[in-house]
Amino acid sequence: MTDNDREYIAGDGDASDSQRYQAVSRVRSRFDELVTDLECLEEHRPDLLEELRENDEIQRLLCES
Repeated sequence: MTDNDREYIAGDGDASDSQRYQAVSRVRSRFDELVTDLECLEEHRPDLLEELRENDEIQRLLCES
């Protein structure tokens, strides 16, 4: 996410409802890109994908909910 996206999603500053909505929309569109990126790592750099899987902070954030 961009710094602005983080700010808008967090409700910080004086972002309008439209800016917040657009930030959420941009983040959702990046989910598909993330899947594509992970598939690329799986096929071409499984070592990097494994490194990502072993990252404790990422594990905590993804598995917390």
